[in-house]
Amino acid sequence: MTDLMTRRFSFLSLTSASLLAGLLLSTTVSADSTEDAIQYRQSVFHTLAWQFSPMGAMVKGKQDYDADEFQTRAERLALLAQLPWEGFIAGSYDGDTDALSKIDTDKTGFEKHAQALMDQSQTLSEVAATQDFAKIRVQFAATAKTCKSCHQEYRAD
Repeated sequence: MTDLMTRRFSFLSLTSASLLAGLLLSTTVSADSTEDAIQYRQSVFHTLAWQFSPMGAMVKGKQDYDADEFQTRAERLALLAQLPWEGFIAGSYDGDTDALSKIDTDKTGFEKHAQALMDQSQTLSEVAATQDFAKIRVQFAATAKTCKSCHQEYRAD
């Protein structure tokens, strides 16, 4: 099996496992379990960062650019960006979280930021497939900016 095929197989396995885990969590975590909701969304965001950080290092020249690795991570990011939002339930802004209660009072604004991250991550995945590093850098910056703007509005740092 070629390296690219191995990566694709690994990505498909990760995708299947992620979807299965999401389905299991959605059926086992009750909507009123605020600690579970906080843990769920934080776990997804940590996993997003795990994918995002090496891409950032490549874009900044701190790590050698590997087109296949970048594309794989961008594909994972696009998938993961769809997941954390169900973990933002009413009452889950107290406790061990940096999420602000403004999320509850500004649902429309928060949903726009969530959609922007999903859209930008998907676009990053598509641009990564072109292996045009100049375009990748621009789209990576746009995706990072989307993350930062949401943090500025809805996260206590």
